Amino acid sequence: MYKNINEKITKIEGFALSSPYGDGKSLGQPLGVKSVGFIKIYSDSDKYGLGETYSGVYAPELIQPIALFLEKYFLGRHVGDDLPFEEIKNIPFIGGGGIIQSVISAIEIAIWDLRGKILDKPISHLISNNRRDTSPVYASSGTAAFSPDEIKRDVDDITKLGYSAYKMRVGYQDWNIDVKRVEAAWEALSGNDLMVDAIMGTIRPAWDAEKAINAAKDLSKFNLRWLEEPTHPDKIKDLARVKSCNIIPIAAGEAYTSERDFDSIFHFEAVDILQFDATHSGGINYCMDLAMQAKERGLGSALHVWGSAAAIAANAQIALAQPSIDILEIPMVKLELTDRMWVEKPIIKDGVWHSTNTPGLGVVLDEDLINEYSFKENSGYRI
Repeated sequence: MYKNINEKITKIEGFALSSPYGDGKSLGQPLGVKSVGFIKIYSDSDKYGLGETYSGVYAPELIQPIALFLEKYFLGRHVGDDLPFEEIKNIPFIGGGGIIQSVISAIEIAIWDLRGKILDKPISHLISNNRRDTSPVYASSGTAAFSPDEIKRDVDDITKLGYSAYKMRVGYQDWNIDVKRVEAAWEALSGNDLMVDAIMGTIRPAWDAEKAINAAKDLSKFNLRWLEEPTHPDKIKDLARVKSCNIIPIAAGEAYTSERDFDSIFHFEAVDILQFDATHSGGINYCMDLAMQAKERGLGSALHVWGSAAAIAANAQIALAQPSIDILEIPMVKLELTDRMWVEKPIIKDGVWHSTNTPGLGVVLDEDLINEYSFKENSGYRI
């Protein structure tokens, strides 16, 4: 269907915006805002597609120059073409992973958004003949800085919104306090799904395999759905060692951007649940492929989301298009910009995302919003 689109790509813009975030005191956000990296791709009919790159959270200043470097590969190409992602991947030493692939993820999402807008179809209708109308979701909150009482209130809040699955973070406080925090969540959830993210991609020093295994043993009594990223993402053998102990199901994947990374995860049998994110893992097509690879290997799969409405929407389209995906992450920390981007507010009821017929991603980012949420320097995530 989309291959018949004859409109040409005329411009690619990369930029970052900064939005009020939570109560302005969120861990890792030194200026009280969260910065998000975007790509806009324009066609010769003046329509645009929007994409988001996860790398904008950590290096927002780099999105514009990388987009400018990549633009030459796309200008003048038809929106419906098989575009030069493989050519970029083959740039020696830098093209196959890292921040280049993270920004490419946003470009690919933006192209799908543009295709959907041109054809007046949601992206899930363009990428799958086996789509579903709903997807399970979980509430992602529980900052690592919360006390046990704050965790309990957090769970109460998400339960009132109809969520029955909840993810919280550990690893920042004393471990004895963290165990009490997990216990508070477990008690408040009353048997519903609890996931724990050890955030070892950001915490320093990260746990080694031995410490992660001991942590898993301490948490085993809480019947977790999964323990996420319990070792540094670069230490895939350590991750595999933790998984091989079969104490708690292990999840990981948000840090990875290349086929090399995911092939290593598969080779070392390092996870029980494979996570991936359209804004970082190579875009929508590759995430669809990863979901199929996980299914073929008997693994669970879950979509990671930690961005704006564009990130939520892109991953939701994958969840709808690929029924083998178990669950979709919904960030609960309020990002003001997100509320302003939806064409139609998402329907999330009783822990389930419901599809709509909004074309493309179903989000907008016009010049008024861009001006209102202008980028604040030195606002990238850091602890």
